[in-house]
Amino acid sequence: AEKAARELVSGRPVQTHELVVSLRAFNRMARNIRQTEADRELMLAGISHDLRTPLARMRLEIELSNVSDETRSAIDEDLGQIDHSIGQLMEYARPAGVLPDKAINVSAILHDLTDREKAHTESLGGTLRTRIQPNLYARIGELNLKRIVSNLIENSRRYGRSLSDGQSHIVVLVREKGNMIEIDVCDNGAGINAKDTERLLRPFSRGEAARTGVSGAGLGLSIVERLLQHVGGTLKLLPNQPSGLIGHIEIPKARDRNYQLDT
Repeated sequence: AEKAARELVSGRPVQTHELVVSLRAFNRMARNIRQTEADRELMLAGISHDLRTPLARMRLEIELSNVSDETRSAIDEDLGQIDHSIGQLMEYARPAGVLPDKAINVSAILHDLTDREKAHTESLGGTLRTRIQPNLYARIGELNLKRIVSNLIENSRRYGRSLSDGQSHIVVLVREKGNMIEIDVCDNGAGINAKDTERLLRPFSRGEAARTGVSGAGLGLSIVERLLQHVGGTLKLLPNQPSGLIGHIEIPKARDRNYQLDT
């Protein structure tokens, strides 16, 4: 297949049987890739089940045991951190999927998502405010969009606690700028050093202790960047003022109104 492709590019006439052989090779490769993806998803589901089932059983056994409340709380927190790390590993390994045929209403989806995230943040003692420009469309999977923004919100909620009261105060901004949709997830925590920005986008990297009071696999930002690359988007980590971090996302707007869903 590779030889036939090189000869076609060079301008040499390619025999029909060579094209047939090449197409068969490409089709075989495509089938193998699809099978590999299916096998990986099945393996991930099995790993997730096999790891989380004993965790749930351990939690129940601890509740029924005679250990002190302090010990029970410490063990339960450790189990929660393990469960969170498993979730990140599974999400990082999950394929991004294919681009949808039609664009989605980014504004409406993020309204619904941030309403739920606001309720959860407030239940933990923090706040979440939004300013979302309406009717912004992009060709991105709805689930992937939710995974991207919820990962950034969770990152701010866990690691961006305010220096003044120790709570998470998050602002989500969504607007258009030229041919792009910009999404900012802002906190007013300790922030990060500019020299650490590139490193934190790599898998299994974590920040300094000031932003990492809770352990994890260090995959949240890597998940965001990988999903954005799939749709031609970008992620930047910028300083917030007077303190904190801004997760700045840019994704291409839908260029053709025909790609938009009916509203």
